[in-house]
Amino acid sequence: MKLMNKLKISQVQFQASHIPALNAEILEKSFNKTLKFKPHLICTPECSNMITNDKNYLITNAPYQNTCPVLKMAKDFAKKNKITINLGSLLLKIKNQRKLVNRSYFINNNGVVEKTYDKIHMFDVKINNKEKHQESSLFQAGNEITYAKIKNIKIGMTICYDLRFPNLYRQLAKKDCSIILVPAAFTRPTGKDHWEILNRSRAIENNVFIVATGMCGNHHMNRKTYGYSLLVDPWGKIVNKTTDKPSILNSTINLLDVKKIRKKIPSLKYE
Repeated sequence: MKLMNKLKISQVQFQASHIPALNAEILEKSFNKTLKFKPHLICTPECSNMITNDKNYLITNAPYQNTCPVLKMAKDFAKKNKITINLGSLLLKIKNQRKLVNRSYFINNNGVVEKTYDKIHMFDVKINNKEKHQESSLFQAGNEITYAKIKNIKIGMTICYDLRFPNLYRQLAKKDCSIILVPAAFTRPTGKDHWEILNRSRAIENNVFIVATGMCGNHHMNRKTYGYSLLVDPWGKIVNKTTDKPSILNSTINLLDVKKIRKKIPSLKYE
């Protein structure tokens, strides 16, 4: 199969609600807006089906995979429009399990789920006296490094807090991924200080394109997210970025840049 050199990517940054059916509607409208650009790949943030600060609400209202309206909509949209979609992550119940999963979905252009990735690194932090997160108390951590493919382009899958663990990105680069996806629902304090520099660092270290799609806005029970989605090239330069408002980033990338830069600085070979 011939390798594609140019890839068109649409990143959908939005302000999710705590109601999955409503998020399915919001996302479908945004997906329709990307059609003019004719993307090969549409990316969404972490928590694309629901977001809240209320643990009990989440446990009670998280859907199962087979009842999630966002997943159903995305599969139908991908099939109808022949577009690949990465749902950055869905928060889902699993039968007979107490804990939820934070799971990313790679849906091919026939509307079939080709790969799923469960977030490996749990966000257990105390940012300040007001903001604490204990993801491991609610979610089952994943343990598998995962990549998907469009044509023969390998695309690494990560989620949010994974960004702080360079070894995961190294392993994906070693598996010859040219692109690594970073769907996120970053907090505002960490976003302001760390989001851009971490994404650029992962791109530079591994000579990969980083596609970092963020959730933005104010959500259920005072959860706040940072936004500022960006796309970084393998040299660490920002190709495209947005602010803290709902928006769609359309970018065309040239995969030959990965080969060129890996020739210039062949650091992946020397360890």
